[in-house]
Amino acid sequence: MLRAMRAPFAALLLAAGAAGAAEPAGGEEPAIRQLNDDYVRAFLACDVARFRELLADDFVGMLADGRVIDKAAFLALAAARPDAQGLRLHDVVIRLYGDSAVVGAAVTYRRADGSPVRTRYTSVYVRRDGRWAIVWVQWVHVTAP
Repeated sequence: MLRAMRAPFAALLLAAGAAGAAEPAGGEEPAIRQLNDDYVRAFLACDVARFRELLADDFVGMLADGRVIDKAAFLALAAARPDAQGLRLHDVVIRLYGDSAVVGAAVTYRRADGSPVRTRYTSVYVRRDGRWAIVWVQWVHVTAP
């Protein structure tokens, strides 16, 4: 069960750090991009402490199978090494809306057994008291090219 939850989690984390913003450079977009890069680094290093800083206390994630997880469950998943090799990002978009930002992308990778995985993700960042934090993440499996 934990492995099934890790695949969409892996896709989101790695996709979050990719280039390809829809907003011009400047403003808050570089800050969101840096947070997403930190998110990816934390994922690759299984850095639960960094995730604890990046996620809002009221964080919610929806897994591709429809299960909903809170911050504590996300942190538990973050402690395990991902089963994702050769990860590639596609169609990365960052959109800013005042004190909110939406990041989305398509992601492809292979599991250690060689099986291919295709997912899409959406994450939402909110700025509260001058600090950006991730409040929502949703993953979906892509079954067709």
